[in-house]
Amino acid sequence: MPEVIYLNGGFVSGSEAVIPIEDRGFLFGDAVYEVLRSYNGRLWALERHLRRLRRSLEEIDIHTVETEAIRQATEEAFRRSEFPNAHVYIHITRGVEPRKHAYGRDLSPTVLIHVRDFTPMVPPEVFAGAKAITLPDLRWRRCDIKSTNLLPNVLAQTRARDEGAHEAILVEEDGYITEAASMSVFCVEKAILITSPLSSQILPSITREIVIEIARDQGIPLREERVSAERLRKADEILLASTGHEVCPVIQLDGAPVGDGRMGPMTRRLVEGFRRRIEAGDDGPRQRSGQASRGG
Repeated sequence: MPEVIYLNGGFVSGSEAVIPIEDRGFLFGDAVYEVLRSYNGRLWALERHLRRLRRSLEEIDIHTVETEAIRQATEEAFRRSEFPNAHVYIHITRGVEPRKHAYGRDLSPTVLIHVRDFTPMVPPEVFAGAKAITLPDLRWRRCDIKSTNLLPNVLAQTRARDEGAHEAILVEEDGYITEAASMSVFCVEKAILITSPLSSQILPSITREIVIEIARDQGIPLREERVSAERLRKADEILLASTGHEVCPVIQLDGAPVGDGRMGPMTRRLVEGFRRRIEAGDDGPRQRSGQASRGG
């Protein structure tokens, strides 16, 4: 079955999905996006993704897109695809106008929704762990906005792949980690789960949010605090989280084993807990989502 493409109010074929060369998303990366997926014919965490999309639009001063209309178009595109396990990409740019840095206030945003079949990059049931490297964090200062400005992420992840790793964990000038090129980062120290606190340098990841909820539900001690790269290398366990990878154990960092070089027990608990949430369809927002105790 072919992919499904929705563009500016209608469904089109791949050859018909054309965006003008003066679209500000193409010229400036003046755009935001969301990526979600489905499991067994059900869109996963749609409400959470729409909530984050709404915030991203507000933060970049786009106020003419109704997220309810995006919801309806997304659900219709997914229905038309008939993919039980789908990858859904939502892309909204400021619109089209002659190239200039300052934007007009009367632009009509470009709205693209793309649905395709999703085959996991690595089957969760056999995924034993990934290798990662650390690299300088060269991104802009508003990574809390899910913007299409991803060149530093692209370069970092390609560098990781060139070095035989799966992902790059990004490190600020002061030596503290933020997140990975395309995933959130957690570590485990003495049976305590730790992740960086949300800030302008941390994307409010949907999967991060759900992992925190799973930890809380299981009574796992949890802290939000900044972690240096040096400290991360000594962690008992490291795990990454994203829509595409769910919960991903890191078994090697910068060429050295993490723990005993295998998926750790807490990571395994979180992997299993995430799969149970999927099976139960338990993806709705919670009142206290994403909050953890603050470390020093």
